[in-house]
Amino acid sequence: MALRRRAAVPEEEHREVAAADVLDWSRGDSPLIRVRIARDTVPGGLSLAMAPMFVGWRGISSGFGPDDHYLIHNVNIANNPVGGVLVLGTLKVWADSVEKVEFVAVTTKVKNHDTPFGHAMLRFIFREGRRPVILDKRGLQLANDAEVSDLIVSWEAWRPPQEKFDAVKGLNPNRYALTPRCMIGAVRYLTDSTLNRPWHCYTIKLPDIEHAYDELMYSCLALADAVARQTVSQLLERRIDDGKNFPHDYLAASEGDWAAVAEYYTTSRLSRDPVRDVLDGKISYHLLERSCISMALLSLDWANHRIHRRAGLPEPARVAVAPESLPSFITDLAGGERTPMLLRVPAALQWIMVNQTVVVEKAAQMLDDVGLLQRDEKGPLRTDWETPRETPYGNLLDHMIY
Repeated sequence: MALRRRAAVPEEEHREVAAADVLDWSRGDSPLIRVRIARDTVPGGLSLAMAPMFVGWRGISSGFGPDDHYLIHNVNIANNPVGGVLVLGTLKVWADSVEKVEFVAVTTKVKNHDTPFGHAMLRFIFREGRRPVILDKRGLQLANDAEVSDLIVSWEAWRPPQEKFDAVKGLNPNRYALTPRCMIGAVRYLTDSTLNRPWHCYTIKLPDIEHAYDELMYSCLALADAVARQTVSQLLERRIDDGKNFPHDYLAASEGDWAAVAEYYTTSRLSRDPVRDVLDGKISYHLLERSCISMALLSLDWANHRIHRRAGLPEPARVAVAPESLPSFITDLAGGERTPMLLRVPAALQWIMVNQTVVVEKAAQMLDDVGLLQRDEKGPLRTDWETPRETPYGNLLDHMIY
């Protein structure tokens, strides 16, 4: 019996969206765009689908009153991997709305067995009645079902369309840009479950003071927004210098915070001041120093420190965000010839295995060591989601019409 061959799907030509169009689109009060994942790029050839989130600070208080809110742009609100399209939209998020936060370790499986490697994200879960709403292009609440229950903030290596992440290439800081992405939780879960990547969700524990979890969201959004503006400004050749030429809706909300936290990151255990690096434009992705895991840990560490200071509490234990220095073979690995590079890979993997800043399995332990995870007598509280059918959002079959 003859076998029927599957028709080949033609590879799409990359189409660059002009810088002027990117600016016009992003300047809207609530931009909304449908993106062809495998085709659309921004200037420089990076994927438009991986565009970083921005926060609209203009006219918005940084307090936690009943009307205070943020507008988050470039949120992935819908994703169809079969059709190869996603929708980037704008969400209105109430400043006083976070019910709890989870550190999500997304592990990589090999032959159906978990490995210590993977990805890390922060998941913000909102109170009923204060949930974010999706806005249309006019800035009005989307018709019918605009509310979302949670949001994911994920730090990633910004790449061209269809280019898979390469861990060895990720050791070269000139290879990838750093992009903080924001997406509805169910959108991200669909992607990870399709790729057979389980979620291991740890509940974050903060001091029992009012608005602690709202403060964590604010801090995370502020740091992500700073990185996003630096990254995109460099791509468009409109670099933002330290303290100069900030967009008019950005200066008042967060520049004072950058100066205030500079002194926090001067310990010998840190390779440099991460926040100051952001303002100096050193925002390329690096597997060990500026990765998904290190940036998620930095967001939690910075927010926890702010919360303690504002509440007049004693200084908290700090998370070791980055190694003091990198072994020489790690640097050699990124730029060396092919054969020597392959010979060094086992040593590099061994170093990564014992370095807690880059192994997602050990990142949760780092948070537990400084008291940032909820726990019971058995250890840190963790919820595992390992099958495509059973999701944090209900049974998949209940959501289908077929």
